[in-house]
Amino acid sequence: MANPPPGARTDRPATPPPSTALTNACVVLVRTQGPVNLGMIARLCGNLGVTDLRLVAPACEVNCDQSRMFSTHSKDLLLNAPVYPTIEEATQDCGLVIGTSGDFRNNELGLHTRAEKVPEILARHPVAKFALVFGNEADGLTDSELRACQRWIHLDTFGHNISYNLSNAVAITLYVIATASAPPEVLDVPPAAPLAHVSKLEEYWFATLERFHYFRRTDPTIFRPLFRKFLGRQHLTDHDVQIFRGMLAQFNLIAFNDRFDGKPPKRGGERQPVERPAPEE
Repeated sequence: MANPPPGARTDRPATPPPSTALTNACVVLVRTQGPVNLGMIARLCGNLGVTDLRLVAPACEVNCDQSRMFSTHSKDLLLNAPVYPTIEEATQDCGLVIGTSGDFRNNELGLHTRAEKVPEILARHPVAKFALVFGNEADGLTDSELRACQRWIHLDTFGHNISYNLSNAVAITLYVIATASAPPEVLDVPPAAPLAHVSKLEEYWFATLERFHYFRRTDPTIFRPLFRKFLGRQHLTDHDVQIFRGMLAQFNLIAFNDRFDGKPPKRGGERQPVERPAPEE
């Protein structure tokens, strides 16, 4: 929609706003330090059609004069934003979680995703809800917080400074995604399972590997982040999650005579694999 002429009302008329790739997005702000940034980002969400704002452990007062002043027309979105202790809890219902970083972390996290490619990713791997996660003003997202994301975005800069102010980074990211041209919609692709379901599968799978003594020669603290990253690259649907869970449960049933609840055994109480006779030749 074109901008209104000078002197006209600046609020959008009562017609439905255009749909963009941000329609199913939530913006997650992690440990934000400045109430001005909170207010400005809430207003940006109102500008760009994001109706879901979530906060993780904010390091400033959310409801204060500055945040309200800068959240023009989006005060309710800010003041009603749910607050969570961790990224994992804030994004449990999301099928895709995209973090952001001002630094290049390709060696640790794989190649970054360009913001303009997000609509293409969503068209190929549809999700009911996806998250865009932004760290705080001082140091962004930590390594562990970025590992809770399945992909990550780095915005190009063309001067000596490699990172943007938080509200500027949010503005650029949302605008680029909203205005990027998505490819034709891919039909018959079910949405990805929410992150909470995939995380439960990861826990059950990992516990099953421990039960089978998989880690006798493999360090589980190194293996687990790599395994989580592997699962994050897959487009696992709820049906896929159920299939893998059922397969693992059957392995446990054949090996231990139980389908295993995924909880670590009490010390000294682990069941040993069932001895089964070799098949007759």
